[in-house]
Amino acid sequence: MTTHETPRLSPEKLRGLASAAPPCISIVLVEPEARDARVAMKQALGEIRAKLAASAPKHEIASLLEPLETAAASAIDSSKEPAMFIFLRSPDVCETFRTPYLIGQPIAAVGEYLRLRPLLALASKRLEFYILALQLNDTRIFKCTEQGCESARFPKRDGAESGGFAPGASESSLRAEPVHDRDHPENHLGRFYREIDRDVNALLRDGHPPLVVVGVEHEVALFHRLTTYPACVEPGIRGLPGRLGQDEMYRQSLELVRSATTGQTRRDLERFDKEVGTGHASTDLHEIVRAASAGGVEHLFLRESGAVGEAIEDGADLLDMAAVQTLRHGGDVRTLPGTSMPSGGAISAIFRYASAGSQ
Repeated sequence: MTTHETPRLSPEKLRGLASAAPPCISIVLVEPEARDARVAMKQALGEIRAKLAASAPKHEIASLLEPLETAAASAIDSSKEPAMFIFLRSPDVCETFRTPYLIGQPIAAVGEYLRLRPLLALASKRLEFYILALQLNDTRIFKCTEQGCESARFPKRDGAESGGFAPGASESSLRAEPVHDRDHPENHLGRFYREIDRDVNALLRDGHPPLVVVGVEHEVALFHRLTTYPACVEPGIRGLPGRLGQDEMYRQSLELVRSATTGQTRRDLERFDKEVGTGHASTDLHEIVRAASAGGVEHLFLRESGAVGEAIEDGADLLDMAAVQTLRHGGDVRTLPGTSMPSGGAISAIFRYASAGSQ
């Protein structure tokens, strides 16, 4: 069994987990110190064993739990750092995930499906974004994650000089030619920024990660107006990159990206706002669960964390049920911070067709 750190989960991987055959075991340990997870895991396994004893023979219980015990021994160390562990097990699944993010509450559950909401929240924490530092004589691009920031390189292409770049510009730094039209400098900037935009789109075409533009105010505004890149994080960062420095650009950009929704998520939320009240979108938990079970949910949004109280019925977590059913039927599920959720609720959805409950 492999232990994954802050995973990148493909739609196919998520659908596979959502379709796991029962009995499905989900264990989530949330510990301020990782070493304390050993005791918590022992207690969780005891609870799971007791739940399984009512319906499964001892040899089947052993075959399910022994791989979890092995995984825990490998994943849990003596660290005093905070850690969350997610263990997922079914007859055809055995996965372990570890992260320093403490999200949600501990879980020790056996059921018809895996509890995927903690994993979805964890996956949303995997940040990858880029910083475009605009300067006429030294425009650079940086690749960033939660852990840090490093210089990236623009795509290499022939004939760069003819596009408005100065001869000798490298793949890691782009420079504009001297301004000859002093009466219309914005035309010169516009040509330069369109060339940069072309390179940015070529570099980031796979996945369209968030892009934070850093520069003096009027230049950032001009680039935002001209760019065709679909995931710029507005309003960007105001300041001369050379004065801010890489560390400060990264700090401010990370804060901005954490608080923003971009790209496809932003477009889907805008679509939600337009369609709510028409029967094609909803924030009603029970309506969404019914639609998801019938394959009617196209996009599902879940709040990143928070109490679920009213979402528990007969021991079942309806938020998890909605997520699993949406994934099983080919929909997508995204976890968002509470500030980005429509109406600040725990769940919202866009339907493939008008919900029967609204007609």
